[in-house]
Amino acid sequence: MAICKTDKVDGSRTSGVGRWIQEISWRDFYTCILAGFPRVSMGRPFLERFSAVIWEEHQAPVDAAHGGGHDAQDGENLRKWKEGKTGVPIVDAAMRCIKEMGWLHNRMRMITAMFLTKDLMIDWRVGERVRFACIAI
Repeated sequence: MAICKTDKVDGSRTSGVGRWIQEISWRDFYTCILAGFPRVSMGRPFLERFSAVIWEEHQAPVDAAHGGGHDAQDGENLRKWKEGKTGVPIVDAAMRCIKEMGWLHNRMRMITAMFLTKDLMIDWRVGERVRFACIAI
């Protein structure tokens, strides 16, 4: 280690090595969750007591004569969330970012997901489908 003039590796959380170890740890954590609770990969909640949550209706009533795709059936709150027009600046910026770039930082994904589920009370599986539709573009 003559170049760095040290014989120690910086493993702090802010170093590259420390950050890599954190990411590996999160990967292993979720691998353990999937192994111990395989239902989470099948659209079931981690805690079964939450399987009875009643979600808000995310689709507008559809006139049988004027059916359409999923976008045509989206309720107002879901449509605003998808378009980045909720009125909450950080949520709107994140949704516009993923629509434009097809990529979003993990923290921003968490913010938009929490807003969808906890503020709008829309089923997380609806948001999951929207996310994949954006990335496929």
